[in-house]
Amino acid sequence: MSGYFDKKVETAPGEDLAARQLARLKKLLEIVYKKNSFYGNKFRAAGVGPGDIQSLADLAKLPFTLKREFQDDQALNPPYGTNLTYPLPKYVRFHQTTGTTGKPLKWLDTREGWNWRGRVAAMSLAAAGITSRDSIFFPFAFGPHVAYWGIFEGAWRLGSLAIAGGGWDTLQRVRFIMENDVTVVACTPTYALRMAEVARENGLDLKESKTRITFHGGEPGALIPSIREKIKTAWGAKPFDYPGLTEVGAYGLHCLAQEGAVHVNEAEFICEVIEPQTGRTITGAGTGELVLTNLGRPGSPAIRFKTGDIVKVKKEKCDCGRSFRLLEGGVIGRVDEMITIRGMNVYPSQVATITEKHLKIGEEYQIVACTEKGLANLKVQVELAAGRPGTEVLQAIGQELRECLEIRVEVEAVAPGAVSRSDYKSKRFIDKREK
Repeated sequence: MSGYFDKKVETAPGEDLAARQLARLKKLLEIVYKKNSFYGNKFRAAGVGPGDIQSLADLAKLPFTLKREFQDDQALNPPYGTNLTYPLPKYVRFHQTTGTTGKPLKWLDTREGWNWRGRVAAMSLAAAGITSRDSIFFPFAFGPHVAYWGIFEGAWRLGSLAIAGGGWDTLQRVRFIMENDVTVVACTPTYALRMAEVARENGLDLKESKTRITFHGGEPGALIPSIREKIKTAWGAKPFDYPGLTEVGAYGLHCLAQEGAVHVNEAEFICEVIEPQTGRTITGAGTGELVLTNLGRPGSPAIRFKTGDIVKVKKEKCDCGRSFRLLEGGVIGRVDEMITIRGMNVYPSQVATITEKHLKIGEEYQIVACTEKGLANLKVQVELAAGRPGTEVLQAIGQELRECLEIRVEVEAVAPGAVSRSDYKSKRFIDKREK
């Protein structure tokens, strides 16, 4: 099967892959222990040094890294913190997180680190079947957020034609796609559906464009069956996911052989799956929190970074030929968004997946966690299209939520326009619980 950027590395036997990971890990630790204040101090406080890591199993001797540690470090050492291995003039790129889990985190990359980001993005693009013959359209302004800058760099590494569409309105972008033989559109799933909505409102059919692939980062969607099907139906194109984090990099490959799972790019990352509460490693197949160590960015590394993402490792090997592990459904939940309601643990992502199944393109929703009479509660607010049998849809959503979650979730209709639209990603989970 085609779709490789570096076939030798991506299909390497497990023992060769492990040897590559260990060699790069040891080199990384030697550098950061001596030159990176954040990790040097962290490792010394834990009583561990590079010489203690002689196998991949020894990785467990190193402490986990939490996002909060990076945030606290930047607050104490403004503006960029101490996770900088080299002098500041060595850094050439600035990005920051969206701030959905607190104050935005600033991130700097050296030229070496940025080239590495481009490489992992190119590996993701190639895995989806994108080549130098494609033209890739980016229909929004990226701001300081790294995901699509990384994809833009990856397109350059592949030799694809990259086209920036920031500064236009949605209808202008839709018309550009229709008129300029765009074969790949890179945007959030939210915005892909928003463009389809605007196209329909203006008598345009995106299935008549040359777009064959939509490529999605920034939020889940391409791996959620209902959203995936809506994008396929509206665009006549195949959606692919681009999993990643500002702190770690783009760790996922959504290959041509998979619809509902992604590989961890174990050529460039060490992947661990742990029990969130105990930190115990889960070997083989199983569900837990994803922990990542990147291997190609010594200037601003992330070592044993607890992502907060809940994933499920598949046991099966992939037909694409890669030896990398597969995560079924990609990110299936967030550790910090789990809500205990009437004794049941619920992830908003579960609620979203069920709700999405019952909605059409152009219809929106929000999941709201709140406190009522001192107890946590969950509501789903749904904005339906005019003429839809609202009572039937709301009842259907409520019934399926009750069957799947084993609790009653209130589902209510809201007025048209009550749920905001976005040309980046929608904030569909609102936490109003008393702290």
